[in-house]
Amino acid sequence: QGFIHWVAIILVLIAVGGVGYFVFSTLREKVGLGIKVDVNNPPKFIQADFIDLSKIYSISKYRSGEGHDFSGNGETCRSMKHYFTPQIDTSIKPEKDADGRTLPPKPDGVHDIDIFSPVDGKITDITSERLPIGEQIYIEPTNAKDFTIRLFHIYKLDGIKKGSIVKAGQKIGVISNYSATDISVEGGRYQFVSYFQVMPDSIFANYQKRGVISRDDLIITREYRDAHPIPCNQDDKGDQAFYYPDGYDHEADDVYLSGYIAPKEQTTGDNGNQNQNSSTQ
Repeated sequence: QGFIHWVAIILVLIAVGGVGYFVFSTLREKVGLGIKVDVNNPPKFIQADFIDLSKIYSISKYRSGEGHDFSGNGETCRSMKHYFTPQIDTSIKPEKDADGRTLPPKPDGVHDIDIFSPVDGKITDITSERLPIGEQIYIEPTNAKDFTIRLFHIYKLDGIKKGSIVKAGQKIGVISNYSATDISVEGGRYQFVSYFQVMPDSIFANYQKRGVISRDDLIITREYRDAHPIPCNQDDKGDQAFYYPDGYDHEADDVYLSGYIAPKEQTTGDNGNQNQNSSTQ
């Protein structure tokens, strides 16, 4: 009986340990529990660009005032991700949702922009957006498991789901040619690095061909942002909106790639419409 008693205790302990490990693994996957990465010197693990860069004409800077507060690393009221925006086209009429909010047209199968997995990895989650514009796709890189890449406003391909194993450069979805997408690189909950910090020179060379001189062009330093703060709504239940100071220079938040045409400089094409494009945050 004593032997059976100890066997039962061991089995219970094994079961409790298994449940505990499952809970810890789930929390670690969801919120980065126990993960600590070097946000100042992360590894360059990106294997392929996540987007068809030929159709992108502006990129918001890391720590910009673009969109809404998306911050961590002990910082607040700044956008610690990058928005990628196609050429603006005001001839395209926006749509309205049930609440009256302005939304860009959905992918039409003709003017879409391809989205690729930037790494060999696993899709750990797919979640809905605050606005009904695609979904968020979370990818855990095989060669950098402490990081998660999050892609926003993606219309995923059929067969792409949570648990899918993906290869670097594999097409996983599209965005509308009339809207923006954004990308964040996260090393656990509220630990962020710039996409360009983890990008090797071989891929960054494509951005240099479009007029970007260095990664510094795409990253606002913490020191500068601390000295030039942007107030924001930090309530997690709110919209995390920025409250821009008078005279705030929105143009300085973005890098405009070669080939970009400012809306006021655009000419009328053969169809009588201006070649301009509406985007979303």
